[in-house]
Amino acid sequence: MKPRMQAYTPHPALQEFVSNITIYEADFARSPGLSNMYRFVPTYQRYIMFYIKDPIKVLRVYSNEFQTKSVSLTVGPLERAVTLDLGQHHMALGVAFKPGGLFRLLKIPMTEMHEQDFDTSLLLGAEIREINEQLQEHTEDWDLMVRIVERYLLRKLSKLKPMLPVDIVMNTLVAHAGNLTIEQLAADACVGVRQFERKCVERTGMSPKRYARLIRFCKAYHLKELHPEATWTRIAHLSGYYDQMHFIRDFKEFAGVTPSFLNEASLVNTIRLHRMMTQ
Repeated sequence: MKPRMQAYTPHPALQEFVSNITIYEADFARSPGLSNMYRFVPTYQRYIMFYIKDPIKVLRVYSNEFQTKSVSLTVGPLERAVTLDLGQHHMALGVAFKPGGLFRLLKIPMTEMHEQDFDTSLLLGAEIREINEQLQEHTEDWDLMVRIVERYLLRKLSKLKPMLPVDIVMNTLVAHAGNLTIEQLAADACVGVRQFERKCVERTGMSPKRYARLIRFCKAYHLKELHPEATWTRIAHLSGYYDQMHFIRDFKEFAGVTPSFLNEASLVNTIRLHRMMTQ
């Protein structure tokens, strides 16, 4: 059984703060050779995840053992890779937020969630548990599963923190794969560089320069999962890296390994979760 994945464009009213909603499923017991262990590298997007089949287990670099996570997880800004044990039958629905989107929903500075994840019901209330129960009742109807989550998010629209020009220009930075100057972004947001940096840290959890580096790295990693046969030199060039050393530095910093660690053979035998979650 091959892994299944479908990315949905969110309801038009949600598109100013939600990037996409993705459902993916992998039955490892029926997929010989496919590994249920996955090295998940940091992404620039923030997520709320709903785990519908087996619970997910996470191993962080500072820990010696896997931790079993809640059925709904809100993931803060990550800058270090984690190892995921996806269980035997993995099915999840992920809501990926645009820059500043999760901050606008939770009203919590993203710096307070740095390198952490939280049971979403502790942040947003018991209604989250009800959503998980509904999702588990409709696993064969993915369109309905998306509508269940969208209905919840639509009810939250009136309570969102307002969108600022900073959020808009950070989306522009994503569209340009991190290849814009901070001075240009601040000017487009009609604020000074220092004020722009403060707002960016509050809403994304990191400085705009570091966020830009993470976006560029994510583009490279995403391309490699899409095209495992491509050389790293080609991937680096397509991602906007003009210096091979900068590419290797970012890769080691965010992925925790050198590019040579991730080869075509290893990509063939993984679910390629990063590709699924960065549509």
